[in-house]
Amino acid sequence: MIKIFKDRSLFSSTCLYIEFNDIFFNCRTSQYIDDRAKDVIYNIDGSELCGKYTIKSKFNDTILDIDKLSTGCKTTLNVLYNPKAIVNISGCGNNALETIYNLDDGFIFCEYPMISFSFNKVEVIDNNGSHIISDYDELLSWWKTK
Repeated sequence: MIKIFKDRSLFSSTCLYIEFNDIFFNCRTSQYIDDRAKDVIYNIDGSELCGKYTIKSKFNDTILDIDKLSTGCKTTLNVLYNPKAIVNISGCGNNALETIYNLDDGFIFCEYPMISFSFNKVEVIDNNGSHIISDYDELLSWWKTK
């Protein structure tokens, strides 16, 4: 289940926080790409994973380096491959958010509401501890409270 932070002050001083998803993906996460990435890349960017570091573009079947993935796709892959890190999702579009919210595990952060309409349940973490939310309106309300 995805766990959500909206306040940086709640991060552990020892946690890995990923704010610059493009750079982190290009330098670190790309090294670990395997078959788990195929559906993510296809669902978000419409591209096909051809090799460890190459994709086939949906636009003209051109083979591109994996660093050409969208920021939302890279962010999602950062969450998938770094489930103990807290990943900033502020650069994601709706297609990436839908995939992120349905991952089995991971931590995400954003100071303002970034919510998929399609999710089962998430764990939110705030000054009062953590609790489970399974309703869009309830999650939106949680995000809007200070």
